[in-house]
Amino acid sequence: MNTYRKAYSIVGGLLILEYLTQFYLIATAIFTLGQAFDGPDSHPSSKAIYGAFKNADPIASIHVFNGYYVIPITTLALIGLSFAARLPRKTSWLTSLLLVLLLLQMALVWLAIPGVTALHALNAIVLLGLASWLTWTNWAWRTPSEPEATVETATPEHM
Repeated sequence: MNTYRKAYSIVGGLLILEYLTQFYLIATAIFTLGQAFDGPDSHPSSKAIYGAFKNADPIASIHVFNGYYVIPITTLALIGLSFAARLPRKTSWLTSLLLVLLLLQMALVWLAIPGVTALHALNAIVLLGLASWLTWTNWAWRTPSEPEATVETATPEHM
């Protein structure tokens, strides 16, 4: 079994975990902000809102660091491994599409247009789905399915 193929599977799995970490981090930050609204009335004080943002900020910072540095490096490594493992051309191009979608992901944040920026979450789902599909279909340790035995037809012998 090709070492690069194994590495592609491992790095693909790592990339999926990094994407899932992104979902976890942003959900944690949002629910931390929501704690300001926990209480007897639905109008928190400015002190409660400030405290919630102060608590959520480190979590959101990790989300940004992971998205701007860790995930791009892992994505570039996966692209390189797709070519090194000599995977089919279609697979290598789809793996490269992960980088294009990641750049789109960053652009959606930079635009800062509320309706457009909301596509950031949908694009994240596409990234996770594509990375999962690529890793699953190219998993190095999958046992290949046995080809069905062909029934040999008896040919009459020529006399």
